Amino acid sequence: MISRRLLRIKVLKVLFAHIKSGNQSQLATEKELAFSINKTYDLYHYVLLLLIKTGDYAQNRIDIGKHKYLPTEEEKNPNTKFIDNTVIKLLRQNKNLQNYVQQEKLSWDDSSELMKKIYNSMINSDYYSKYMLNNKRSFAEDKQLICKILEHEIEDLDYIYTLLEEQNLYWIDDLGFVLSMAIKTIKSFKVNQDNYTELLPLYQDESNAKFAIRLLRRVFADYDKTEIIIDEYTKNWDLERLAFMDTLILQILLAEVREFPEIPVSISIDEYLEIAKYFSSPTSSAFVNGVADKIINKEIKEKNIIKYSEDISNEN
Repeated sequence: MISRRLLRIKVLKVLFAHIKSGNQSQLATEKELAFSINKTYDLYHYVLLLLIKTGDYAQNRIDIGKHKYLPTEEEKNPNTKFIDNTVIKLLRQNKNLQNYVQQEKLSWDDSSELMKKIYNSMINSDYYSKYMLNNKRSFAEDKQLICKILEHEIEDLDYIYTLLEEQNLYWIDDLGFVLSMAIKTIKSFKVNQDNYTELLPLYQDESNAKFAIRLLRRVFADYDKTEIIIDEYTKNWDLERLAFMDTLILQILLAEVREFPEIPVSISIDEYLEIAKYFSSPTSSAFVNGVADKIINKEIKEKNIIKYSEDISNEN
């Protein structure tokens, strides 16, 4: 399930592109947002497919070793614990995964170098050695291994970013989020599940499905008014600190606290401070926090912003 933080980031990125282009319509930007979100779901299935292909690569290595003219004893009698991993088998048999990758034409067939890099890094790790040396097998151990591969072998591999960028620009910032979705999927697997077991949905619920488009539309609706307010509250700030990205983050934050009364202000602010740290300058979070706090407090007092309760629990 795509998180609200990633949805916020996607709104930020399409708005940045919209404003910088200068000639893109609101409708085109909304379509771009929807396309970007759907592409994240593609990447989720693509990562699960990558696990299968890594298993295929390991099987191919064993087959090559067995057919050598003078195979070693280890090559004659290979340890097949990894290629027999139950989780990989469940992924391979999952009809929903098969149907999705076929429908969207997702394939790693031209990426043997990536499989090689992942495989070589994996077999040289302590966690893999311990797994392979343990003669006992359990489903819990199989799941733990696959989760470790997702945690340690993919996100920090520079080569995969090159491949993803060549296929889709939206995927570069999505990989970390998608890996957490894949780990959550693997942890939910049961040893006796059938071939039609559902994978994670794109959204947790209907409110999350509408979150990004509502947020985007509120930014557009309030943009000019909010720009005037931000200008008023930043008169005494050093102009060099007023990065365009900072003011855009403020625009989206203020739109969120107005549009979603059920989300506590503190949660919205914390989310955008984290986004500012990643997408803007080292001083951005202090700027966003200081300006947003003053504007929001004033708007709440004037009843321009209505919040239900700071105690409401919500998936953000």
